[in-house]
Amino acid sequence: MNAEATEDLQAAWQELLQRRAQLLEDPKLAGLGLRLIQELGNAPAHRGVLRDLAQAWEADWRLSLVAASMLVEQAGRRGMDEPPIAEEGPASWAATGLERALRALSDADRKDPAIAGNLYAMLGNALRLLGPNRDGEAQEAFTRAIELDPDRGEWWYDAGLLDKWRGRFDEGFAANELARMHLGDERPVLWNLAICATALGKAEEAVDAWLEMGIEARVDRSRGMPYVAGLPPLLLRVLSRTPATDATSQLPDKSVGFELVWVAPLSPCHGVVQSPTFRDAPIDYGDLVLWDGAPVAAHDTPDHGTVPVFPLLEILRHGAERRWPFVGLEREPGALDGLEGELPEGTRVFIQQERVEHHCAACEADEPHEHHSSSASSSGALRLVRGKIIVQPIQNFEEFRDAWEAAIAKREASVSFPSLYEQLKDSKRAGQEHQAWRGIEGKALRDKAQP
Repeated sequence: MNAEATEDLQAAWQELLQRRAQLLEDPKLAGLGLRLIQELGNAPAHRGVLRDLAQAWEADWRLSLVAASMLVEQAGRRGMDEPPIAEEGPASWAATGLERALRALSDADRKDPAIAGNLYAMLGNALRLLGPNRDGEAQEAFTRAIELDPDRGEWWYDAGLLDKWRGRFDEGFAANELARMHLGDERPVLWNLAICATALGKAEEAVDAWLEMGIEARVDRSRGMPYVAGLPPLLLRVLSRTPATDATSQLPDKSVGFELVWVAPLSPCHGVVQSPTFRDAPIDYGDLVLWDGAPVAAHDTPDHGTVPVFPLLEILRHGAERRWPFVGLEREPGALDGLEGELPEGTRVFIQQERVEHHCAACEADEPHEHHSSSASSSGALRLVRGKIIVQPIQNFEEFRDAWEAAIAKREASVSFPSLYEQLKDSKRAGQEHQAWRGIEGKALRDKAQP
């Protein structure tokens, strides 16, 4: 669209706003307003008008449906893994308008799949975007739509999306099979079939779906899972909270955000986590996880360039490794560098470089504001270091303790590592390590507070 056309549309929008009250009384003007919003890209700035239209035209199901569908489109731009920021928003406004429109239908229209079926299906999508608390209502809405026309493949597909995101992979697989029956081998349907099949351990079915999409997959007989060679590493995001052991975080207590972890894919939708989480999160290094096929963000990295970020769907299997956190104060910069090389073979040492995205109501509303840094490091002379050590399940822990204590003793750093001594059932030493942890954090906070 050229600049002149854009200016004309914006001018028309401003004129329409001057006649906002008429939008709720004149169906022709309301229809014009909806077409204009679509031309302008259905942006957050249009939400107020869409909310009014969705809820004012219950007597005209067409207008109500179009307005609600545009609100659902906006709500769908947020990832399904994101918790709702507020109770009110595009999805809830759409659901309210659709419920009113359904109640206003005549008896004949309630039996018409082109009318009631479309309204129920859109209601199911709006309720799906409102989160697990509305799950039962969303299921009922899709059921009513499908009962009116069981041959509508797109409704089966939408119902399958709901099941996938709620972890009902058996139902999701069945719904997508029916969607495929009616829609054919459409790529979104095949993706969701493959995801649900992978979650269920149906390796053959998953491989068939990948092959249909032109992805060279095979069954890994040793694991009974699909496998695709040569896939690049990717980032997965997982909701996490500030841990109770972190007394120095600049983030609010119990604040929820997304933590990013690296994953080595075994197929386009499942793989092994290759970096630890540092906040309280449901996944960690070594876990086998499932993710959705649509990226929700992109992240610029120094080594891999721009990498897609995918949302977590399910934990398929927890890793057997020990994932033990530690905290330290470096008296000299880089005092803990090279620690991994002095520990038993197979041990991994990760120093925290916190990447946390936060849910922000001001961002959601497009309001001007500032974000504060969430750096985990102290700016004083002593550097606070948080990390995690990955210890293999076959490791002899007494040998590991000896190697650990020897490596730390010669470094200009104070380190607390209570998990090791808890594993060894050395309660006295574990208690000392916990006390040292509090002391290290206290020192870091005092150092940071100095001008």
